Amino acid sequence: MHFEGCSLDFLSCKVLEVLEMISCDIYANIMSQTLRHLKINGGGFCIDDRIRISTPNLIGFRLAPLWGWAPLLDSMPSLVTTSVKLGEGCEEELCYCSNPSCEGCDAQPGGTNYPVALQSLSGATNLKLKIYDPTRLSIFRMDLKWRPVFRKLKTLLLNEWCVGDDFTGLIYFLQHSPILETLKLQLDLESSEDYHLSKTDESCNLKEQSLLSPHLKVVKIICCTPEDVIVRRILKILCAHGVPYEKIEVEVRM
Repeated sequence: MHFEGCSLDFLSCKVLEVLEMISCDIYANIMSQTLRHLKINGGGFCIDDRIRISTPNLIGFRLAPLWGWAPLLDSMPSLVTTSVKLGEGCEEELCYCSNPSCEGCDAQPGGTNYPVALQSLSGATNLKLKIYDPTRLSIFRMDLKWRPVFRKLKTLLLNEWCVGDDFTGLIYFLQHSPILETLKLQLDLESSEDYHLSKTDESCNLKEQSLLSPHLKVVKIICCTPEDVIVRRILKILCAHGVPYEKIEVEVRM
């Protein structure tokens, strides 16, 4: 299904609470004050202008497009459960610092632009953030410069994007999720060479260790090869941030 125009404006519909969009090509902003659950699975978003999703009363949100730029998310203060999985054709690097119509990915703090996704998702209790190709520039890493704090986050799942740029994503969430209880790292790449890491461990920034959640119960690493250098470096980072080994589980994906 193809949606094109100024907006998918549901503001006049006062009873709409659940919206599911399957394999839809979305070229219009989505707006609703009453939506509680929004699921976008398959399809994709415009690659000429970043689409805006303004649904401030969501409690459940699933976003899994196959292509296009990640949408610009307005504030979602009531979020409980969120899953974002960006597909193979979600090529953020194509617009990074080059497209004047982009509303967020090339923004600098203090400027006139805005963060794209993570700031709006920072109030979630349960959060999954995955991208199809973790070696490419991701909107998640670009959003971290806006310094969101995940004050309500208790359960978090990340895939390989969090170890890119020398573990920037992993370290950031460890330091900015003050009540985190469960962290899952899903590592599907078979070789550490696929991650394009530096050869040193100097990336581990310990300046903000005091923000590590005292409520952390378990860190589960799901990987193909437990003896790989990527897993060893993750273990070092967790240890450096005060996570005891007895709270770390390594599961080998068969």
